[in-house]
Amino acid sequence: MRAIKTSTAAVMLCLLAVATRHCALAQEAPVPPVPPVLGVFVNDGQSNDVIYKAIETAVAKMNFIKRPIARGRLKKTNPLYQRIEISHDANQIAVRFDARTPVLMPADGTSAKWTRDDGERFDVTGKLQTETLVQTFTAEDGQRVNTFSVGADGKLTLQVTLTSLQLPAPVSYQLAYRRESR
Repeated sequence: MRAIKTSTAAVMLCLLAVATRHCALAQEAPVPPVPPVLGVFVNDGQSNDVIYKAIETAVAKMNFIKRPIARGRLKKTNPLYQRIEISHDANQIAVRFDARTPVLMPADGTSAKWTRDDGERFDVTGKLQTETLVQTFTAEDGQRVNTFSVGADGKLTLQVTLTSLQLPAPVSYQLAYRRESR
């Protein structure tokens, strides 16, 4: 009987040692860092002028009939957002501009259908990397790529590039946002 008690005690000690080591390893496992582009950001004092200058540069070489049409459409579809919220979970990435419906994209980088508030439909993808988020909207007549990154100063940079066969040059501009303080 004493041998069984000793054997049971030895087994219990071994199990305790294994459990303790397993808990210690679980606590030591590194937690992946939160990408800096996640969070809520607000306009850092920029005006529509940044966007309008980029549009004017892109349409400058168009003929006088097409130019005002392109200019109007580009201004309508490229507002200066005052607030950007970027979130992420295991299945999807969400980007919300101002109080609009969030743009939801599969986290694995595959394409999803998305409809803008005005009814235009797009294929949209999102690729979240360590330091950046690249969001791509593709429509029949062109493409928009939003690249979000955060600098050492903590500010979010939104680099926008629009391309279309209808435009003689891409529309390209950059906007700055600061992290919203609560």
